[in-house]
Amino acid sequence: TQLNFRVYNRLGRLIYESFGAIGDKWNGNNYQKVKQPAGTYVWTLDYTDKDTGKKIFLKGTTVLIR
Repeated sequence: TQLNFRVYNRLGRLIYESFGAIGDKWNGNNYQKVKQPAGTYVWTLDYTDKDTGKKIFLKGTTVLIR
């Protein structure tokens, strides 16, 4: 529950955010539907485990290839 997925560009600017839908995926575009350049992006995922109520925070990087 309370799922929040974010993607940041190399300057640390938030370029994508999704709330609550597990099926939502980042397709390499920003909010204005502009294709982002190839490169490395940082993502974060935070949510509340529905069974334990524990807040989980994950982060990592992904490489966008065009």
